[in-house]
Amino acid sequence: MRLLTTFLLCLCIQAVKPQSAITYDDRSGLSHWIVSGVVQDPQGFMWLSTWNGLNRFDGYEFRQVKAVPGNGVDIPSEVIRSIAIDPSGNILCKTDAACFMLDSKTYQFRELPDSFLKHISKNTMLKDREGNIWQIERYGITKTLRPHHPATLVEGTSDVQARAFLKDRHERWWLATKEDECIRIFSSENELKGYLGADGRLHRSKTPFGQRAYCMMETPKGDIWIGCKPGALLRLRERHDGTYDISNIQPAGLTNNTIYHIAEDRQGRVWLGTFGGGVHCIPNPEDEIPSCIHFGGKDKVRRLLVTERGYVIAATTNGLLVGRIDQTNVSKTTFNQLIRDGHRASSLAGNATMDIVCDGHGHIFIATENYGIDMTTEESLCSTTPHFSHFSKATSSLTSDACLSIAVKDDGHLLIVCTDRVMEWTPEKDECNTYSTHFWNSTSHFSEERPMQLPDGSWLFGQEQGAYIATQHSLNTIDDSPPLVFTELAVNGKPVQLDVAQRDTLVIDTDERSFVLSYAALVYTDNSDICYRSRMNGGAWSNSSSKHSLTFYDIQPGTYQLEVQSTDHYGRWADNTRGLTIIVSPHWYETLWAKVLGLMLLIAIAVACIYTIFYIRNLHRQRSELLKKYMDLLASADTGKQDQKKEPATMSLDVSDADRRFLDKVKEYINANIGNADANIDDMAAFSAVSRSTLNRKLRSLLDITATQLLIDARMEKARQMLVSNSEKEEKLSVTEITYQCGYTDPRYFSRCFKQKYGKTPTEYAG
Repeated sequence: MRLLTTFLLCLCIQAVKPQSAITYDDRSGLSHWIVSGVVQDPQGFMWLSTWNGLNRFDGYEFRQVKAVPGNGVDIPSEVIRSIAIDPSGNILCKTDAACFMLDSKTYQFRELPDSFLKHISKNTMLKDREGNIWQIERYGITKTLRPHHPATLVEGTSDVQARAFLKDRHERWWLATKEDECIRIFSSENELKGYLGADGRLHRSKTPFGQRAYCMMETPKGDIWIGCKPGALLRLRERHDGTYDISNIQPAGLTNNTIYHIAEDRQGRVWLGTFGGGVHCIPNPEDEIPSCIHFGGKDKVRRLLVTERGYVIAATTNGLLVGRIDQTNVSKTTFNQLIRDGHRASSLAGNATMDIVCDGHGHIFIATENYGIDMTTEESLCSTTPHFSHFSKATSSLTSDACLSIAVKDDGHLLIVCTDRVMEWTPEKDECNTYSTHFWNSTSHFSEERPMQLPDGSWLFGQEQGAYIATQHSLNTIDDSPPLVFTELAVNGKPVQLDVAQRDTLVIDTDERSFVLSYAALVYTDNSDICYRSRMNGGAWSNSSSKHSLTFYDIQPGTYQLEVQSTDHYGRWADNTRGLTIIVSPHWYETLWAKVLGLMLLIAIAVACIYTIFYIRNLHRQRSELLKKYMDLLASADTGKQDQKKEPATMSLDVSDADRRFLDKVKEYINANIGNADANIDDMAAFSAVSRSTLNRKLRSLLDITATQLLIDARMEKARQMLVSNSEKEEKLSVTEITYQCGYTDPRYFSRCFKQKYGKTPTEYAG
């Protein structure tokens, strides 16, 4: 049986000529250059046994899986002689002296009894699910590819550039190629009818047309206009016998006959875009010798757009030319040039414009050579300050910025031809499907020709090496989506975890919040054009990229729903979205109860602060009130006017008996020495039977004032009262006398202190 399988696989290799073969050895990442077996597990991973353990291959890199000391399995040697897959997808391995199994879910090894040896046979060749052949060699293993390209090459065009397309009124389609200077005409069933010769007849054998057609256009009346390079402008009129009368039109006023594009307006005028002579117009294209109007300039025009509102827009190598057709006298039509403005973000993205189309809903799209797609409206484009929206690889779902041409599909999608791929883009949703190199051939180099839909619904595309047809089925149908799996979890300082492949939930510990999660679409034919995108918690998809890993930095605690999607190896988005629940464990201080306690602590601190503020304010208020009462007591004791019938003033002080006795002693000393210039704080403390520091401390505590300031305030108050009562006496005291009676020796110093206290000098206060 084993020999029969090997024989059949060899027949497969000989039956189909391989495009290429790749050999993997220790320089490719294998743990040993001697490979003893190869299998593919149910998930799609390739497993290779070597003389240095197992190797898992995901199409990008090899990962070695080995038993380590302490894992509870006694595997005496990592020289694996052969491997097999059991019904559960586990890897069975045989060494010289033992048999063991790798659990495909946990990636843990387990010893097996010798009875399993009969189930593990040596396999040196394998055909994977994509049809690639894996053959073990003396050094490493060789993979022979079985490529398939959904697009079909138009027969006979493999070595020539497809330059111009036309679909005529007979539902035939024309294909002009550059190097062989041929124009092929096909039926609506895509059968070659013949080659158009310079004599206007169809020839069965390959016949050059004699001119390199760069553009073709048919008028509603059946005239076919062809622009050529080197310069020629041809008009073809069909005869009754199906042949064509070909005229080389050389109208007066045509300054450059290198015609890159031809368009017709609603009035039947023919507009020419020349490469080096700007825009021209033929107002009378049906005349035998038509005239031509040149609108000046030497712009290199690549494509023209004539709008329903009567504007002519030219895509040139130096921006856009925009002109409103003068319907009364077309020669008076003037053109304005729009170029990139580095100081205005909404200006044209790049001057090198390649194509311009309208989608029928008022949106105009411009293909730029290096900046992707610009979108505007006809109204905005023809205003004084046009506004463009920019779509590129960096800002949208587009996968290339090097755009050559655009075609509008019936469903509103755009087919955007780039240098090496075709993108199908939905502007409203910003969704893009890419048809990469492998969809077409081994190396794609597209020409500037705009794609054209054929009568059967297929699409025709031009390349430097031929014309290709893509059917609606090949464009829109994915027969087999590649399996997408998570391949490894890498956390700094910890071994890489390979067992994430079959998990649907990933729990991240508090010390693992920065990690790299890798994934891969398991494609072995060629995965170089596979793109990936991801999103978190159902948000917007990220921009597509060939990068197949996500890096998370200090991710916050919580539960996240991660989704990853890939294209197939042709570039089309596959129905293989893979989801993973990521649970990030919180630190103790990030838990709900810790946050609640923290909030309660903050509230307690805030309440304590507010209470302290109000307490201090209230304390200051009480001391101020007590000081005022005390000063009143000093004043009443000094004047001797206290009412004897009332309760003594000292009793109104809200203090303890000891503090009242202390304040009375201080009051007694001040009243006795208020006019004594030699009174001091030490004497006041001695009189009150306390120390100097205790005197100040108690006065601060009770009245919020120092002993010195209390003596000064008492003297100022006595002076004020004396000045007030002095105005009622016939024999008035002078300010100097009041100065001495209040304990001051310098009248000028006294006046300064008084003014500082009451805002007026003693003289001004006395009135």
